[in-house]
Amino acid sequence: MHKIKNQLPVKARLQIFQSFVQSHLNFCSVVWGFASKSHIESLFSKQKQGIRAVMNGYVNYHFRDGSPPDHTKQAFTEYGILSVHGIIVKNALILIHKLNNFQSLLPRSINELFPNNIPQHGSSFEENSNWLSVYNCPEFRRSVFYKGPILALTELNIRDITCPSSIFSLNIYKKSAKRVLLELQSGGDEDDWPTFILFNLPGLRQSTRITEQ
Repeated sequence: MHKIKNQLPVKARLQIFQSFVQSHLNFCSVVWGFASKSHIESLFSKQKQGIRAVMNGYVNYHFRDGSPPDHTKQAFTEYGILSVHGIIVKNALILIHKLNNFQSLLPRSINELFPNNIPQHGSSFEENSNWLSVYNCPEFRRSVFYKGPILALTELNIRDITCPSSIFSLNIYKKSAKRVLLELQSGGDEDDWPTFILFNLPGLRQSTRITEQ
């Protein structure tokens, strides 16, 4: 990509980036996306290398003469590209949204992988105790089976992404999820990435009554 950059318009470079980089990051991200932070950050580093081949003008690709590679956050924002963290969160949210509202769009084998008692908005810690006893364990804690439902309970999803029309239209939910996640990742200083929600998920809270006992 770097070698042919100057021979192609930015639209063509973006198409190549989507084909060779984003398509691979989207593939099965709900399976591998909750791996350790070091693995995800390694993919993010490669994603940023790819976007530098899309950026206009002279771009410093590597550490050179004491200078770090050029920042890429502004390019992600300009071209409307989700970071690998955003891709993982978006695809996990879409899966849980399908489970809750569009089960007919999922294969039966996928539906059967998830229990009927996954946490719902407004439910308490005590109401989810059976689910937590199974999925809040080392075997599931780094998987979509645990983190998917937890993501769906965040204020990001409930307040910002989900709207009444998204309950009846999956495409509206998908567009809303991408828009909100792009806004979140573009916040703050143009050279500093925010704390990604993928690495900062809240847990289910016990009620005050239980905590005080």
